[in-house]
Amino acid sequence: MTAPPGSPAPARRLDASMTLLREAMDRPLDPGYAAAAADPRPRTRQGMVVTAVLAVLAGYLFSVAVVYIRAPQPEATKALERLRDEINRRTGQIEAREQANAKLRDEITRAQRTALQGSGGADLPDRVERLGLVVGELPVSGPGLRFSIDDAPGTDTGVGGVDPRDQNDVSGGTVLDSDLQVVVNGLWDAGAEAVAINGERMTSLSAIRSAGQAILVDFRPLAPPYVVDAIGDPATLQASFAAGDAGPYLQSMQDNSGIRVSITPEEDLTLPGAGHLVLRAARAAAGPAASSTSQSSNESSSTGEGSP
Repeated sequence: MTAPPGSPAPARRLDASMTLLREAMDRPLDPGYAAAAADPRPRTRQGMVVTAVLAVLAGYLFSVAVVYIRAPQPEATKALERLRDEINRRTGQIEAREQANAKLRDEITRAQRTALQGSGGADLPDRVERLGLVVGELPVSGPGLRFSIDDAPGTDTGVGGVDPRDQNDVSGGTVLDSDLQVVVNGLWDAGAEAVAINGERMTSLSAIRSAGQAILVDFRPLAPPYVVDAIGDPATLQASFAAGDAGPYLQSMQDNSGIRVSITPEEDLTLPGAGHLVLRAARAAAGPAASSTSQSSNESSSTGEGSP
């Protein structure tokens, strides 16, 4: 039906262009769901039982799948057992060799003592033993101080962590090799008779270095916390250490970097020996300097002014 001429045109709906939106607003429920909801037939007991059985079956299959996935594979289990057996076998070999080395070391010590008594007198073995204690070749025990130095809480020093050689990426909460060097040198200056780090005896030839993310003491890697034991009178040693340069340095590490430091006096500390040391002797160098030294010595002897 068309409007007669001269009559106004019918008004156009405002949402005429929103057909999809009108459909969603007018009929929010899908026709299929609406038909199912309008179906007056109740759910049968048989259908409910089937649904319950299917739900239980699905849960069982899911549980079986999870257990199967998480169960170790036979190949991996066998490889782990082989690795464990190899570790136990190698550990037994190391222990046997350590016992054999200790036995041989005792035999060498007795033979050395006998040889020294035969060539230099009865007191020579005691002098050699005292020198061995001083240079760190032999174990020593006595009162002293124990320093425990650990990285600040939350410091990442594992794989992908801080590399001490990278000065642009060093965390202030990480203990570095230079820190342990300062502590050990401070203990020597304070009068320590013997020093060890994590059971590694320090001598005049020892080196504290870094390799990647590890600190090495005589080429042996150490892991935090770093335990520094020092033999000496605890009260005197602690006072001298605090009065030197190492004491304020260690306190600054603790206050400014969050590095954990504890110092405890110990009544009885046992430090291992560094093992057999290589003996080194100095000799006069050949050359003009040696000739002039020899000539001066001869002149002094001829005039009677030389020392005995």
